[in-house]
Formats: sequence, C-alpha cells, structure tokens
Amino acid sequence: MGIFGLGGRPISLVSQLGSEVLGEGVVSTPLVLQDNLPFYHVAVKGISVGGKFLPFDSSGKVSKGNMYLDSGTPTTYISTDLYDRLVAELKKQIPMKPVEDDPNLGTQLFYKSKTNLRGPILTLHFEGDADVRLTPTQTFIPPRDGVFCFAMTNDTSDGSIYGNFAQSNFLIGFDLETRMVSFKPSDCTKEKLP
Repeated sequence: MGIFGLGGRPISLVSQLGSEVLGEGVVSTPLVLQDNLPFYHVAVKGISVGGKFLPFDSSGKVSKGNMYLDSGTPTTYISTDLYDRLVAELKKQIPMKPVEDDPNLGTQLFYKSKTNLRGPILTLHFEGDADVRLTPTQTFIPPRDGVFCFAMTNDTSDGSIYGNFAQSNFLIGFDLETRMVSFKPSDCTKEKLP
C-alpha cells in the first residue's frame, strides 16, 4: 500500500509528468501558492444555485486561495456562513420537503427520493471567469437507498475544500508551469484511456 502523490511538491506525479486538459468546454483558473503548502489553492468568487448568485464571503470580498482542491476528500467543505446561505437557497428551489426528523442522518440537508434530485444546478464561479457547473449527481449523494444528501458541509476552520464528489465527471488538469488548473466536463464512465 502507498500514496499516489498529486500535490504540488517536486516528488508528486503531477510535478514529474505534468497534466493538461484541452478541448471544447474547458475552463481554467489560476492556482494560488500558499506558504509552501502542497495543496492546489484557487480563488472562488461564489456559488450560484440555479440563477441565484451567493458570494463566497457574505462581505463580497474574494480572498486569493480561499479553497483548495483535494481528490482524497469526498465532501466539499465551506464556511458555515456560505453553507447556511446555500442550504436556504436549495430549500427554496427544490420542490420537496427535506428530511428533518431522522436521527440516523445527522444535521445535513437530506431528501427522500428513489432517484436523484432534478436540480438545481450549482455553479462554482472561480477567478478568471471559470464557471464549473455541478449537476445533482455531483451535489447530492445517496448514503443509503431512497435518501440523497447534500454533498457539501460546513466547516468552522479557515480552509475550504473542493472535494471529490464535486470533481466527479470532470477531467481536471494541473499546469504547474503556468500555474493554472483546468476543468473539462466529461462522462467519466465513457472515457477511454490511451
């Protein structure tokens, strides 16, 4: 057993081989260096729920490196302030009553459904006008049959994490020379490796 290094340090596979994503639908945002940390930090301006834009910080200020990408963390972690605003907007836009009385499910936003929800689309607005659209298959996950859970949670620390549920069905490339990360929508169940 071992670790497959994808970080920004010289020993990682990405640093040794490089990674580039090209083609139709690719959007890119700058990588932000953070005090010699191996993580890939980016700047997120906000998240839209359907057509409703919610700034990443309720003050509207965008901090460089306010989120980092982590392929090893399933859930996306965001500030409690943003999480509360997102959940309130999701509840307005999803025409179903959320599960609120099941002690086995915890305090996350849950809905009972035999199939995944039908929207809304969440769009992460990264610096550089890179908009990444997330469908319900990336934002609601089934912890058990007949229940779908919002795949983002609140975190009281200063670090927000873009987790791997949100990264699913995207080809993601890290160009460490130009310090850019690129996202290309893809149906990864149909992708063929060379």
